[in-house]
This record gives sequence, C-alpha cells and structure tokens, in this order.
Amino acid sequence: MKKILKNKKATAGLVMLLFFAVLAIAGPFVITDNPILTGSVAAGRMPVAVVSAYPEWYRDFTGNPSYTTNLFPLSNAQFSDPSELKMWQNSTTSSGITVSYNSNESLGVKGSLQINFNEAGNVTLTTQFYYPYVVPPPEYATELYYSVQTQSQTGTAGNITMYAYFLHQLAEGPKVLPAMTNYTIPDSNTPFTLLPYHIICSLDTDLYREYGLNPCNTIFSSPGSYSFEIVVQFQGNATASGNPTVLLSNVNLLVYGNSFGLLGTDDLGRDLFSQLIAGTQVSFILGLVTALLTVVIGLIVGLVAGYVGGATDEVLMRITDMLLVIPSLPLMIVLVFVLGQSLLNLIIVIGFLGWMGFARTVRSAILSMKERSFIEAVKSAGGGRFYIIRKHLIPNVFPLVYITIAMAVPGAIVTEAALSFLGLGPQDVMSWGRILYEYEISGNIATGAFSIWYWTIPPGVCIAALSLSFILIGFALDEILNPRLRER
Repeated sequence: MKKILKNKKATAGLVMLLFFAVLAIAGPFVITDNPILTGSVAAGRMPVAVVSAYPEWYRDFTGNPSYTTNLFPLSNAQFSDPSELKMWQNSTTSSGITVSYNSNESLGVKGSLQINFNEAGNVTLTTQFYYPYVVPPPEYATELYYSVQTQSQTGTAGNITMYAYFLHQLAEGPKVLPAMTNYTIPDSNTPFTLLPYHIICSLDTDLYREYGLNPCNTIFSSPGSYSFEIVVQFQGNATASGNPTVLLSNVNLLVYGNSFGLLGTDDLGRDLFSQLIAGTQVSFILGLVTALLTVVIGLIVGLVAGYVGGATDEVLMRITDMLLVIPSLPLMIVLVFVLGQSLLNLIIVIGFLGWMGFARTVRSAILSMKERSFIEAVKSAGGGRFYIIRKHLIPNVFPLVYITIAMAVPGAIVTEAALSFLGLGPQDVMSWGRILYEYEISGNIATGAFSIWYWTIPPGVCIAALSLSFILIGFALDEILNPRLRER
C-alpha cells in the first residue's frame, strides 16, 4: 500500500476514484428526484421542473432577473396532522356543510381534509402566497388526491364539481383554471367510494381559449400576493344522494421557474444532476462486476489450458481465437437484442466477450511457470495438480489479475456508454451513456453539443475521468508489480 501511495499515477487515480465513490454512495441520500420518470417526492406525480430548465446558479452568476426558480406555495398539504388545516381558510355557503380533519382516512398518507355535504352548496378553501419575480412563470401545476364517499342512496343522483382559482391582490377578478373534476354520483342503493388523483396545469387548452398562448402572462402579471383557492361544489339533494363526503389530501401547488438544480433538466423535465448521480452508481456496478467476470473466466480458461495442455489446451485456445476474431460490437448488438436491454444482460454480454486476451496472457504465464524447477520439486514431493494450481500457480499470476481488473473497468464503462449512445443500453437504469442518448433523440443535437453544455458535457467528462482513474491505477500497479518496470 505504501508503494501505491508513493506512486504519483496511483495517487491521482485513487483521488479521482474516491470522488466518484463518494458520489455513488452519498448520492441516494441527497437526491430524491427520479432519474427516469418525471416527478419527485417534492412535486408528487408532477414534473419536478419545466422542460430544458437552466441550472439554478445561472441567476446568481449572471444577475439576470429573467431566470426564475421553482416556487412551492404549499409547503405541506398532506394533512398528516390537524395543524396543517391552519394554512387554509375555509368558507361555506350553507350551515349544512362542515369542514373538519379526518385522521382515520388515508389517501396515500395519514389524514385528510374532510367536507360533509348535508345540504347543497360550495366550500372555498383559500391559502395565500407571494410571487416574487418580475417575469411570469413558464408553467404552473396543481396535484391533489380526492375521494368521494356516499352512504346508501335512495333517489336522484347529485354532482360534485371541483374548481381551482388564482386571485391577485390587484386583479379585477379571479383567474380561473378549468374544472378539475365534474363527477356525477351514481343512482344506486349501495355506498360508493372514488379514489383518483388529478393534475391541472397551465398547459390546459381551456386556458389557452381564455387567455391566449401564454396564460401565465395574464394570471401572474406582476409580483405580489396571490391567493390559491379550491372550490368544492355539490348540486342536488344531499339526503337522496347519500350525504356525500369529499376527502382531500396531498395537495401540491408548484409554480415553475425556468431554472432548476445544479445542472437543469432535460427535454422531459427530469433533473440532470439526479441522472448524473444515478449514472455514477451504474458505472461503478457495471465496471467492477464486468471486470470481475472477465478476470474469473479468463483466469480459469488460461489456467486449465496452460497447465493441462494437450487436446484441452487446443480446444480452449481455438474457442478463444474464434471469439477474438469476431467483431465484438456487432456481436454485442445482436446479443443485447436477443437477451433484452437490462443492466444484468449488459454485464453478462460485456463480461463474456472480454476475457479472451486475459486468458491468453494467463496461459502464457502458466506454460512458462510449470516448467520451472520449483514446480518439479513440488511434484516430486507428492503435490497434486489442484494443490500446485492453488498454492503456486494462482499466487504467481495474481499481479496480472490486479492489473487486468484495473484495465477492464474503463473498457466496460466505455462499452456501455457506446451501446447506450446507440440506443442499446439498459432501459431499467439511468447511465451516463443513456444521458447522451436522451440528448441525441431530443432533437437538440442539430444545434451542437455545446448549445446545452450542462446536459452533454458532464456525463462525457465523468466517463473520461472515471475511466482515467482506473487506467492510472492500472499503470501504477504494472510499474509496482512488474519487475521489468519496477522503479529502483
């Protein structure tokens, strides 16, 4: 270990490798956004940010007020605690309508806001927030879970309708979103429960008809105090409709900015930094497991062919030669198509097509070693075949194992990146190569890789840096373990 630390190449490689190891290990505890699917813990099922958002630090770096960030007016509206009702003001049009907290019902989380309709009428729920930017947001979206429950119904059905509004303190009237839902309670003699979720956003065509192509320009015309209101309306005979009860929970309101996170978002609104961290984990797993698989297969084939010799050696080496002359990339493409595009299948394909060179190296070392006098001495003393392999041959070829592992990891990482860039990478995980593939199919490739550099440059640099770290370590191990290169 001291010799490794004294080697400058090894030290540089270990520092770079440690950096990526920290990213891979600590990343999942820091990043909560899904790298493959839109949405996150904070935004629920809504996209975490707008499409192709700039990095958030652009605003601080440039001082340009046109760069805005996400605004969460509702910091906590899951109603997991009765105190969360305080953030909402409620008003009803009838004394027969009550608003309370329900700790027993669950819409994915503990607790909900409960509205009981013993008469027809409306309930208006209001919360206030401040919009600080001089430019309108590019989009906004609201998500909520709701449940409509009734007792046994005996007569004419009723209607439950929910709306949402934005009110500006200087506006002449409400800025109306389309109805979130318009549900007709069925005419039935059995209780009924409905449990969906709903998302409304500024991209709704009804808003385009009302405000034109840029609804946000009208709704958020200037900075100031705004109110967000949800109106739940019941029309019909409450008793005949089974005294409907509406439960609300997981209310998320997100006023989007045009910048987000450390690296912005891709063309689907997914966090690029989360994808980069996920790619670090995938590269470590794929590189190390593939290298170990390559070394194990090559070591076994080389040992058996070199020590046993004869027909066994001839068969194993002809199979090795056949695999060596077959172009590896076309063969990998065919195998990935046959097996499927998953991380496990990619590890298997790369591992089983990368052992041939190492097997030939091990065979050459064994052929030279088994003729030496100390091996003949062990045989004369009664040492068996497996004893000689286990105690003498394997320990003497182990320096080759260390070097091969260090050199095979970057090869596996680059191969995965190449296959992913061609659209043949694993579809169950996000890798650095897949990030580049997503950019390729986004339609932005015609403008050049530097046009959206925060999408294309970081994964390319990470692929090169992680590969370089293993290469430096491999060169250092070769200098330390190879007597011909060992420094005196």
